[in-house]
Amino acid sequence: MFTMENTEGFDQKTLDKMNAEVKKIISKHDPKNKNYKKICEQIEDQVFDKYCSEVFRPSLKL
Repeated sequence: MFTMENTEGFDQKTLDKMNAEVKKIISKHDPKNKNYKKICEQIEDQVFDKYCSEVFRPSLKL
């Protein structure tokens, strides 16, 4: 899960949204699956990447 300690650049409100999204997606997977931990990590990576592209929109100044 995302916390202020392991994530930089996001406020607590955004981290809460990210964690809620991760929990929602993870709930669709069986915790007994032998790859469950890996699946969870992949889901966290996907959510993180999504929020990075939505929250941090780089702009070019020429």
